[in-house]
Amino acid sequence: MTWEDIAAFLEQGEGQSVEFEKSIPSEDDIARDLVAFSNADGGKIIYGLDDKNKHLVGVEVNGNFDDLIKSIGKNRCTPSIIVSLETVEKADKSIILINVPEGVDKPYRCDEICYIRDGNVSRPAKENEVKELTNPWSGKGLNRRQIRAMQMLAEHASITNREYRQAFNVSHKTAHIELTLLVDQNLLTTEGAGRSTRYILVASPEE
Repeated sequence: MTWEDIAAFLEQGEGQSVEFEKSIPSEDDIARDLVAFSNADGGKIIYGLDDKNKHLVGVEVNGNFDDLIKSIGKNRCTPSIIVSLETVEKADKSIILINVPEGVDKPYRCDEICYIRDGNVSRPAKENEVKELTNPWSGKGLNRRQIRAMQMLAEHASITNREYRQAFNVSHKTAHIELTLLVDQNLLTTEGAGRSTRYILVASPEE
């Protein structure tokens, strides 16, 4: 990440996938934002910038800040959230960027509260919003593509290797491996052979 990248985020402003903080907030606030972004499509939290006035403020951190943030993701968030951090130097000031991935085991919570990203705000989710986040295939070791494929299959009942490739822009080999793993877990079964093979949903998780 370069200063030019940071400046582009600053120009874009806070929103669904970006949060700015002039200083490093409390651990409670950090955990809340990690959960909210994980329950959304992921995002970036940037410390050391005043996005309202477009000013570079910078932050001072001690040597174990990286460990602190990762500990918050691991111990304060349920399920655990694994993040990565980057430091960008500009005009002798440090900017810290936290990369938060989209979660595959939604809904995520901290202090038993499920937070979601609502525009540029992280707020508690309403009951119906928590239900929409709930992933019936969580805890099965599936990656993001496989989870989305299962969601597609809940509506369309079957998928081919070609359809999987087109949906997720992956190679034939990757599609084959990931679909085969779903078959191995008895989530899908197959019909046909070769290029005409269709992968069919065995049953929805509620059944």
